[in-house]
Amino acid sequence: MTFYSEVIEDFKQLYEDRENADVIIYAGEELKEFRAHSQVLLTRSSYFRGGILSHECANNQGVYFVFKKPNITSFTFEVILKFIYIGFINRNELNNANVSEILVAADELGVHKLIIYLRKFLITHTDNFLRRDPAKILYAIANHEIFEDLKEICMEPIFTDPNILFGSENFLTLKESTWMLILKSEKFIVDEIQIWDYVIKWGVAQDPKIKNNVKDFEDQDFETLGKRLCNFIPLIRFHEISMANFYLRVWPFERILSKELVDDMLHYYMVSDAKPRFDLSSPRISSILLKKGHVILFANWIDATDEYERLYQVPYSLRLLYRASRDGNKANNFHQKCDNQGATIVVAKVKDSETLVGGYNPLNWSRDGYKYTTKSFIYSIKDLNSNSGFTLGRLEGYPSNAIYNNSALGPAFGKDEDLCCRFKSWSSNQGTSRNSYENIHLPNKFDVSDWEVFKVAMKN
Repeated sequence: MTFYSEVIEDFKQLYEDRENADVIIYAGEELKEFRAHSQVLLTRSSYFRGGILSHECANNQGVYFVFKKPNITSFTFEVILKFIYIGFINRNELNNANVSEILVAADELGVHKLIIYLRKFLITHTDNFLRRDPAKILYAIANHEIFEDLKEICMEPIFTDPNILFGSENFLTLKESTWMLILKSEKFIVDEIQIWDYVIKWGVAQDPKIKNNVKDFEDQDFETLGKRLCNFIPLIRFHEISMANFYLRVWPFERILSKELVDDMLHYYMVSDAKPRFDLSSPRISSILLKKGHVILFANWIDATDEYERLYQVPYSLRLLYRASRDGNKANNFHQKCDNQGATIVVAKVKDSETLVGGYNPLNWSRDGYKYTTKSFIYSIKDLNSNSGFTLGRLEGYPSNAIYNNSALGPAFGKDEDLCCRFKSWSSNQGTSRNSYENIHLPNKFDVSDWEVFKVAMKN
């Protein structure tokens, strides 16, 4: 026979009355006083156990143990103290409080049962907490070891929906350590020019003396902003920014960039096939051909919808399997990298143009002839920003010949090779009675400057 409920009620009474309390704790900047019992604290908290047993915190009369915790808010301490006494935490209080702050304090005080519970609670409700106050929770994640193994989980909502952070009123209160955590990530799916804009906006907001309009900047404004952002600039992938955006949105701040970086970018933009020397970070999307808008477009085509408007909504991830310039533009190289990988999307850039062509194969690539599917397609994209700038060719006949696998060829689509990679050149035999796909109006033969194949997988 057990009497757990009676024991809990007794400890609740002890917590409320504080009769014979022999410990005083001052918490928060206002040093609010809390009284507690040493036997309860040393049993439930490793921090208090160490202080009480060592007598380091005993006052001169030896009657009370005194602790000062100005770094823990009085509200947070009260939540933890209540848990220490009765093992109870009000979920509504957690929903209205900064759970990361309570977790950090619980870790400092060594209340291990509470730490276990709060970690689970934080993982389950990360998205809600981030939407309420992203700056605070991200700061905690970036600066406290207890979050080290939770970083990926806690950051995922930000990576997939950056508007949680950048649409928040608290965005401008981000600490530099939080920015560094975000910018170093390969998973942060925002166009690089937007990242630049956000960094500049944040940097300007950190000093009220800096003018809001760069056209009004004086020497001191550039100097102050440059010092503020000196650790950020090396983390920005400038080679992912178009020449037009670099000129319109980066160049006005040219004075905060190093001469070497500016010269390198001008060389990259103006010399064909030039590679950047100073900006060596890999793209946040591992492609030299695709932008984030292409990924959104592909996802809409795959699911035959127009629902996906932003990258975080896309249910698929693209993992680079093969790049001709990197892996070798030969049949055997393609098949070694891409066969039996499941659904893939092929992307090729027509030489001396900005046009992308390719196709989607929901099946495995292999070396053994035609395959049946009704879900494949081919495409041509000339202008991503125009509704008339791309052409989609869905299957309209011969589904048994939708995909053509051949050991001597690269990706090939259709009964009469609607689109086919022959490595030295590509071909399209559309316009005959034996075509499988709607016409996307490609020349019969064309060269490409490079091409890539991506594995298409559902996000976890």
